[in-house]
Amino acid sequence: MNLVLDIEVIPRELHRESRKVQEYVWEKVTKREEAVSLDDYLARPQAPEWGELPERIERYMALRPEFGRIICIGIGHDASGWLEKRAFTAQREEDEARILGEFWDAIKGRERDWRFVTFNGLAFDVPYILKRSLLLGVKPSTVLSLRRFSLETHYDVMQALSNWDRFEAIRLDVIADLFGLEKSPKGMDGSQVYRLWKERRVKEIETYCLGDVQVTYEIFLRVQ
Repeated sequence: MNLVLDIEVIPRELHRESRKVQEYVWEKVTKREEAVSLDDYLARPQAPEWGELPERIERYMALRPEFGRIICIGIGHDASGWLEKRAFTAQREEDEARILGEFWDAIKGRERDWRFVTFNGLAFDVPYILKRSLLLGVKPSTVLSLRRFSLETHYDVMQALSNWDRFEAIRLDVIADLFGLEKSPKGMDGSQVYRLWKERRVKEIETYCLGDVQVTYEIFLRVQ
């Protein structure tokens, strides 16, 4: 039996972080090549002259659990012969610890019964969940395997397809297209999640997350 997992994440807001975090993120993103200073940017973060800099900062922070948040965790299991899906979705930033707790409760003891299935979960989803749980003080209920070069307990479809070579890895939407599958909702990708979150369109984020769970499972069935 298999349990498919996918998460959706957003960045935290740079101006609300500590000065140490602000300086760290700024240096990593700008590499000291920007003419503007951190203080100038923080004073007017939405100024048009910054160009793509805000998006670069948001992307950097969202993809790192130290500076991002999980807003949706989608799971699906095939114990009944078809994929039964469920999402743990935040309505506000303060809900992150709650949805992490609900996720851990839902999979408690599953390591004996389930094989976890992800797309890039070994490098992204699982470490992200573990680090956010650590930083928020949410105790895991079970062990999520991070063992590489093994598909018995955690079947990372991306790693299987790329033969564990990250330079050969291809995005989920491209793989789905090659298999003749369609991600749902049509035309949506992860770059739109933060905008939807700011517009409070959380149901659309949940639908997108569960769509990734479904297409990951469909690809997994073919690859295995």
